[in-house]
Formats: sequence, C-alpha cells, structure tokens
Amino acid sequence: MKQFLLSGGLLFLALTGISIHMSGQAKKYPSLNHMALYVVDLKTSTDFYRDIIGLEPMEEPFKDGRHSWFRVGQNSHVHVISGAAKATTHDKNTHLCFSVPDMQAFVEVLKKHQIAFEDWPGKAGAINKRVDGVQQIYLRDPDGYWLEINDDKY
Repeated sequence: MKQFLLSGGLLFLALTGISIHMSGQAKKYPSLNHMALYVVDLKTSTDFYRDIIGLEPMEEPFKDGRHSWFRVGQNSHVHVISGAAKATTHDKNTHLCFSVPDMQAFVEVLKKHQIAFEDWPGKAGAINKRVDGVQQIYLRDPDGYWLEINDDKY
C-alpha cells in the first residue's frame, strides 16, 4: 500500500508539472544571461540602445572596440557586437521586448528623434492594448531588429 501511495503521488506530481528534488526544494530553471545583437555600426547602435531605449551601459570585459554591453535586469544583459556586413530583414514575431514605466514619455522620445513605430497589426504611430491591458508598440533598431516596447509592470 505504501508503494502504491508513493507511486501515485509521484504520478500526480508528474501530471501537474510540479517538480521536487529529494532535498525538498523546488527545481531551479535556467535564467536569461544575455542577448547578443550583431550590428553594422557599433556607435549608432550603442547610441540607440542607450539614448533612445534607455538601457544602462555597463563595463564590457573585451575592451576591443567591438562590443557594448547594457544591463537590462538584475542578472541580464544585451551585448551589441560590431562586425555585421549589412543590416538584415527580420520577422516581427522575432523581437526583443523591453518594458518601460511610462509609455507616453517613451513615445515622446521616439517622436523627438523621428523614430517610426507601429502597433502589432502595423498601423504607423499607433499604440495597441493587449487583452491583459498592457500597452505595446513595435519599432526597429538601426540594424532592422524588431523591438517591442510595453508598459507591463511585471
């Protein structure tokens, strides 16, 4: 009977997606360390991610003039790496997403710098609202990478 209860309990955990270790602690999952973007012009992309998107620059270890690193969370970074031969076309479904505290203030920065943006369906200059109430826009960086900007408070 004990064996049946033990195996039944393990089956329940497996079916519900709950995981435990023998130590009784929950399983730890991987966390995002960094995203790397291969760009044509390091200065242009560095200026864009720092001055337009508002990412926080951080020291990069290579010091070879080919990299810029930005902090995007407590333990995550964006690495901008120069050397791409040309900007490429990317599908909007493949994008980086950044949350901002004030969508209207962010849109004003885009307008001030004459940077085009659109909503998910592609209407120029529009902001759409997801089903969960989060506002979002989409724009391209200098190399054509799509970015979603939203006001999710996570």
